[in-house]
Amino acid sequence: MKKKRDREGMVTAALDLGDSESLATILSPDGDVVDSFSMSMNDDGYSLFASKVPKDARIAFEATSMAYPVSRRLTALGYSDITVAHSKELAWIVKSKKKNDRIDSLKIARLHMAHMLPESHLLSRQEQVKRDLLIQRVTLGKEIGKMKLKLIAYLKREDVYLSLPESSDGFSRERREAIRSMRFGDDDGRDLVIRTMMDRLEFLERQCAPLEEKVRTIVKDSEDIRRLMSIKGVDFYLASLASSYIGDVNRFPDDDHLASFLGIVPESWDSANVKRRGHMSKEGPSTARWAFSVMTDTVMRYNPRLKTYYLSVKKRKNSGSLAHVATMRKLVRMVDHMLRYKENWRWEDEASTTKKLANLDREAEAKTMGGD
Repeated sequence: MKKKRDREGMVTAALDLGDSESLATILSPDGDVVDSFSMSMNDDGYSLFASKVPKDARIAFEATSMAYPVSRRLTALGYSDITVAHSKELAWIVKSKKKNDRIDSLKIARLHMAHMLPESHLLSRQEQVKRDLLIQRVTLGKEIGKMKLKLIAYLKREDVYLSLPESSDGFSRERREAIRSMRFGDDDGRDLVIRTMMDRLEFLERQCAPLEEKVRTIVKDSEDIRRLMSIKGVDFYLASLASSYIGDVNRFPDDDHLASFLGIVPESWDSANVKRRGHMSKEGPSTARWAFSVMTDTVMRYNPRLKTYYLSVKKRKNSGSLAHVATMRKLVRMVDHMLRYKENWRWEDEASTTKKLANLDREAEAKTMGGD
């Protein structure tokens, strides 16, 4: 309450951001519009903003693609009370019958002044770089998976897939060599098709190594990541991805809020005594949900308790997809507890954790020495 009282009597400024030009609205402590002006998104525009808006003003703007550069520029100018509004929570602005930049800017300013602006979390530069690296690795992984499926489908269509060597790995070294050595004829275009598909697959695979090496050097000292790696089956890459989206778990009041942020909660329509629940909301970041989905599948292979829970929900709901979401939600609760109370996985295999951490430290150290 003290922080809220301290903010009373302060000027409030809101920006409706654009790529090349933005609209700023300034409110007095009493809520009156003091000024409203357009500013270009360059040095001249920021100088204009600095000349009109006091450094102790409360500033707000929506979380668009411009939010990061604007936040950095304003911070460099000496502004410290900056709030970024959650875009989806402000969807009513878009739906407004009277929509323009000036009205949007004024609405944001008044919401912020009334302490009713739904906030969005901005990453630090280091966390942003780490997130970008991890997302690139996820994207590559998905592209590699699709490329493998396309190649298998092509080999099956041409009736040569069953001639490949037996292997538990669909793309083992022996199988790759067999695919590379296939010949349909001197003038047969299928040889070129297969060679091109294999070249594309191996090109994508080569892009993964430098991304993973860079992530290792960044995350190796993170306590949260090392703690998540105590979950059997969870490696540094999956732990890093989950940790990147969670950030400081204490920014969420409880695990329900964390699950809501991730979008792993059912949609609800409550009226009087009637309560209806729908499918997963999917309101949060899709890559984070993908990470927890993969983590859930992985953990169930090693943890019979979580597998039993999944099977019981599946039997009760008669739905594997609903059971999987419920199990994801349970895992989020467990992860929240681990990070909030700084505890390792309850069913940790200490030998496995020690081995994973040793490999992480060794590979990160090797990369650092190689870079030097």
